[in-house]
Amino acid sequence: MDIMALGFSAATASGSDLHSNLSSTLAASSSSLSSLTDYSTYPLMRQGDRTYFRDPENVYPLPCDLPEIHRQSLRTFMLLRVLGGPFCNPHLANRPPKRVLEIACGSALWSGLCHDYFTRRGHPDVAFAGIDVISIAPDLRKQGMNWQFKRHDLRRPRLPFPDNYFDFVFIKDAGMCPSSPAQSASGLSEPLRVLKSGGILEVWDSDWSFRSLLPNPAPARKTSSKEQEIADATATYTFSSATPFTRAQNKFMVDYNSWLEKSFDRLKLTALPCATIGLSFNSEVDLLENVDSRRVAIPLGDLRWERDGQIKDSNGRPRKALTPEQIAIRRTALLTTIQMIEGLEPILMESSGKGRDEWDRWWAAMTADLLQKGGLSSGECLEVSAWWGQKK
Repeated sequence: MDIMALGFSAATASGSDLHSNLSSTLAASSSSLSSLTDYSTYPLMRQGDRTYFRDPENVYPLPCDLPEIHRQSLRTFMLLRVLGGPFCNPHLANRPPKRVLEIACGSALWSGLCHDYFTRRGHPDVAFAGIDVISIAPDLRKQGMNWQFKRHDLRRPRLPFPDNYFDFVFIKDAGMCPSSPAQSASGLSEPLRVLKSGGILEVWDSDWSFRSLLPNPAPARKTSSKEQEIADATATYTFSSATPFTRAQNKFMVDYNSWLEKSFDRLKLTALPCATIGLSFNSEVDLLENVDSRRVAIPLGDLRWERDGQIKDSNGRPRKALTPEQIAIRRTALLTTIQMIEGLEPILMESSGKGRDEWDRWWAAMTADLLQKGGLSSGECLEVSAWWGQKK
């Protein structure tokens, strides 16, 4: 399966609806003098050729436009492949939920894919709900889903649902949201409030700064045979806190890490949501049980120590040359990372102190090094993680 081709195809399948929703929201933001202060009704603004939140108190730094939706869609398809499906909790496949909530749903691609998963297994009537600060998701009822969308600012104290309502609550790639489990000490309280006793809470996220994986890492402890089979098939690496990493070696990734961390310190965001979310789950011992996690490192390029035959699969055999699918997965990880850096350009430029001409020269040199010159052969990788737990 060509992950990139599949991702582009699916991400653009409802492109006209997404583009229409975004265009109408942006047009409304620009249509009235009252929009100068009404950030709730008129949330977006143009900055250069990208669209961002205009509320100065909403520090979410990524764009809210069609290119960003496509990037997130590619990332979603890649994550479903390297994690083995739309969720990691081992019990949901045999115990399908009745009601599912996707928080910060964006284009609702995950909800659609999760619906397809349950439908293929004979459970087409699972009800899905999505919430986000802007309405860009298409009307999935047209695709036969039991679906509702509610526009909601996650900075508000309560989610717009009653207590004990959902069987499954899912949050993905919300680590830059100020009220996410990665940023707020109470980031799990509302998802747990609307979750039924016995229901599942699951959170996926990726770290925003990058490290290099050292050669010949051992599989993470407690890795199941199925998880290791997926890692071998996708040429990715399960890891834990004991896995050997080092600082990024590529000079452009070193620059990016430095500027990102400076920007995030100013915005009071964490560049390492994975560790923070894990702490959030482990702190909810009074409400959560059966807490577990998966952590996967996706190399961003062809690694030198893999070519030298140092890496063996789970059966002890030297890992062979990458397959087309494995190459596509790494290429998708790299492309979505470069697109993310592009989306973060305003805050990175500010932190770097570079003017437009200086930034453009750095950008051109960076993309050439990463895409054409094999500059990521020292082990730089995208670290993705999933956590889940069951409400008591």
